[in-house]
Amino acid sequence: MTAVLAMHIPNAQAKEAYPSKSIRLVVPYPAGGIADKIAREVGEELGRRFKQTVVVDNRIGAAGNIGFEWVARQPADGYTLLLAPSSNLTVQPALFKQLSYSLDKDFTPVSLLVQTPQVLLVNPSLPVKNVQELIAYSRKHPGQVNYGVSIGAFSHLAGESLQALTGANFTAIPYQGSAPALNDLMGGQTQFIFNEVVTAIPYIQSGKLRPLAVAYRTRAPWLPDVPTTAEAGVPNFEVTSWYAVVARSGTPPDIVQRVSKELHEIVQSPGFKKRYDDIGAFTVGSTPQELERFIKSESTKWLTVVRQAGIQPN
Repeated sequence: MTAVLAMHIPNAQAKEAYPSKSIRLVVPYPAGGIADKIAREVGEELGRRFKQTVVVDNRIGAAGNIGFEWVARQPADGYTLLLAPSSNLTVQPALFKQLSYSLDKDFTPVSLLVQTPQVLLVNPSLPVKNVQELIAYSRKHPGQVNYGVSIGAFSHLAGESLQALTGANFTAIPYQGSAPALNDLMGGQTQFIFNEVVTAIPYIQSGKLRPLAVAYRTRAPWLPDVPTTAEAGVPNFEVTSWYAVVARSGTPPDIVQRVSKELHEIVQSPGFKKRYDDIGAFTVGSTPQELERFIKSESTKWLTVVRQAGIQPN
């Protein structure tokens, strides 16, 4: 009997070893964007550490819902992970009448990866030099200060929140993504935008757009001369886009903890941090428990803005 048991122990251990095959990292947005960039760079390093291939799988559509829906149907074994942008993990249920998945029931937090603050940008021809002047200008010209948004995205919610806090008079103009919104801003069709620092820097450096404030608790090291929103007279106003990894609910806790530990070490490694410092993003990392608390806090904050703004679900 002992000999028989001994023969089976190695096989049992082999079955339990993780990872014993390739891992799929799903990105619910197209290749070429910041979410895809993070996934590919994190996936490459994670594969090196695990000595397994990490396949980045772009499953796009329906504002990220296609990718979330697909992952929600996969086995809870740690071999399918999801690179999740902040808006999908916080306000998505308020933006769609019906979702085929539940954020609470179908996904478990793994690790926060990267944060990038939002910066308020104006067309240089607009006769304002700071946030207070923008607010005053909007009051004097009601209905004439427009900003480009993707409905329900943080760029949209930031504008709605600023309007509610200050009594400004802004009009949100919907776009399919930030690229056309930025183009219209540069063309003078709109007057301002909230945009991630990471993609705004080239427009600022070229002089095509002028930054008024960074919506973060401290000045951004990439834009040291640009005040924070608090310094600009709007305290308690912070808007960051962020990206995290989640897994299927029911994934064994030891696997979740191991993946989380590796991801935290990856994004905090000097080489990785410098890579994102250079483009305007903060690398973070977290435990699953820290990410869970952060998601709840951000959800409460932004769902309140969605309700106050009267944004209706599709």
